[in-house]
Amino acid sequence: MSNINERGASIVAVLLLSADAVFIALHSMNELIPFLDNRLLSLEEEQGYGDVFQYVKWFWIVLLLVYVSIRRRSLLYVSWALVFAYLLCDDALSIHQTVGLRLASVFGLTPRFGLRPQDFGELAVTAAAGTILLGLVAWAYWRGSQAFRSTSRDLLLLILALVFFGVIVDMVHAAIRFGSTGYAIMGTIEDGGEMVVTSLMVWYAFLLSVRDEDAHSYLWDSLPVARLRHSAWGRARS
Repeated sequence: MSNINERGASIVAVLLLSADAVFIALHSMNELIPFLDNRLLSLEEEQGYGDVFQYVKWFWIVLLLVYVSIRRRSLLYVSWALVFAYLLCDDALSIHQTVGLRLASVFGLTPRFGLRPQDFGELAVTAAAGTILLGLVAWAYWRGSQAFRSTSRDLLLLILALVFFGVIVDMVHAAIRFGSTGYAIMGTIEDGGEMVVTSLMVWYAFLLSVRDEDAHSYLWDSLPVARLRHSAWGRARS
């Protein structure tokens, strides 16, 4: 049964990533072909087609994690549902952009390192929200079972991938002047990368919802660092 469930989750991943590829292709065509000029096709456009698809994916993740919490009879998974609920609200309501702009104005932030005052305000909002939400997850991790801890490490890995595209690439995109073509490419990498990572998050949340809690395969364990740690632990025990 577990193999069937994992195949079903893989199909979900293929469908989501295929949709992402279409949105990225439409965005690229819209950037390259002047007479198209449909801003709703742009991945950078608020409330555009790609953006709305992202909202739907965040919503699915929240629902799936709540379902996992019910199925496994553990409220600890709700801590992760809250993280993704915030990401949904932030994406749909532009929380970090709006509050970041306000902070930049209130505290009189100045441009530095090629970044706008608003960029520093956005970083502050993201850091504050991340500290609160991931602090809750850390408490749940400390209280949780081995399965919850393994799941949390996997979700953290995916969050770090999202941070890479949504924060690091975004800051590079804002700070460095690449020229019009380079700027467009960096924007596509940033927004397209976020779409792909979010789809992988949906896949992972769906996989959690259909497989047993005693599963032994996790993303974190496939990392080279984790393999070295397990190998060293095995040698020490022998």
